[in-house]
Formats: sequence, C-alpha cells, structure tokens
Amino acid sequence: MAFYKNTASQKISILAVNTVTGSGVTGDASNITGQISKDGGSSAATNDTNPTELNASNHPGVYIFDMTTAETNANMINLSASSTSTNTAIDPLVIYTMDSGNWPSDTNNSFIGFG
Repeated sequence: MAFYKNTASQKISILAVNTVTGSGVTGDASNITGQISKDGGSSAATNDTNPTELNASNHPGVYIFDMTTAETNANMINLSASSTSTNTAIDPLVIYTMDSGNWPSDTNNSFIGFG
C-alpha cells in the first residue's frame, strides 16, 4: 500500500474489535476518535473527528479516517484511535509515507511487484 507524503484525499482504515468476543464492533463511529503524531512529534486530534463505518455487514469493525494534506506531511504517521465503548480495542497504526513523484510509473502496463 502506498501512502503519499503531503497529499490530500487519502484514507486510513482501522479495525475496532470486541475484546470479549473477538468480533468486529459495528455502529461505533460516533464513539471513536483518533490522535495523530507526525514523525514522532506531539500528538493532536485528527481533523476527521469521527471515522466513517465502511460497511457493518461486509466489513464489521472497519472504520475510515479521511486525512488532510497537513496530516500526511510527514515521513512517519502514527494514528492511535480509541473508542469510549466498553470492551472495544483498536491497535495503533504506523504508516511510512513516500513522495508521490518517487513512485515508479508503469509505462508498459506491466505489473510492478515487490518481494
């Protein structure tokens, strides 16, 4: 997955899990908030106050944060989300960005693989 530095309209997905049952927690978007740290700096609330639930039936527990350009202006982004709901856990995410101009182009319509 490519995540581009200093680029708008990118999304980060998180998974909210019930710590008792192990299943995805649905209907919890209004209880979830996120804190972001750029390059290991101090933490601040994400611009997207509450994430959007992706699809409770087909992706239970998956929520999406919309990132601003400023929030992606770092080499390393740490997103720590939490829920005020009981028995709900969300693992923090560490994302390393790259400059969009450095991504290899596919001029021959061939698959570029990494291994």
